[in-house]
Amino acid sequence: MKKFFALLLAIVMVMACSAAMADRLGDIMTAGKIVVATSPDWPPYEYYDDQNNVVGTDVLMVKWMAEQLGVELEIKEMNFDACLTAVQMGDVDMVVAGLTYDEDRLSAMELTGIYWNEGDQGLLVKKGEGASYNTAEAFNGKVVAAQNATNQAIMVEEQLTGAELKPVTTIPDGVTMLMSGRVDALAVPKTVYDSILAENDQVEVADFAFDFEGGNYIASVKGEDALTAKIQELIDQINAEGLYQQWVDEILLNK
Repeated sequence: MKKFFALLLAIVMVMACSAAMADRLGDIMTAGKIVVATSPDWPPYEYYDDQNNVVGTDVLMVKWMAEQLGVELEIKEMNFDACLTAVQMGDVDMVVAGLTYDEDRLSAMELTGIYWNEGDQGLLVKKGEGASYNTAEAFNGKVVAAQNATNQAIMVEEQLTGAELKPVTTIPDGVTMLMSGRVDALAVPKTVYDSILAENDQVEVADFAFDFEGGNYIASVKGEDALTAKIQELIDQINAEGLYQQWVDEILLNK
């Protein structure tokens, strides 16, 4: 009996190891579907249109990627921090959500190279107040909102040390809080605040900008080297052909 249970345990361990070492890219190709998590509150990257469809530049990109792979695309919508958890748990194949580089993220998931440089990282404030926020010290004692678990939240904590960080679940929540006076500023990247400014003339960009170099990355499941390499191959093609700029132009011109 003991030998039977020992054998059974060995079989279970082998099955567990085999599952852990499964080729996720192969599974995607076999299933004919790739599952992507995104947080649709980050225009123009991903957001809801008037028909409640998830659209945006990142959405156009993952649709193109799915076409290159010859598979169906399934988009799972969730809060940004939930996206990170989903890819760490292997519940999705990858995350595309204006993701920036962070060492802690790299330890829990794979990160590709940059597919889009989103430009300056700044702060939105109420109209007429931008010039008064021209240094980091100008935010001392102020409440600054940033989307939870994003690089902007990290920058607020590290570069605006005299400010109070107010994490928000979505960017529209942050804009509402700024307009109502519950926060003094909202941290966002340039591509995002350009989109907000195009639809809201009651806010403007502060003169101060964060010290930042980098761009947007795709996260995939840790240890899935074949999948990560394939994603990178597609990103290299996007960069070589200037495709992402075409998607940005398409979205911004049609908004």
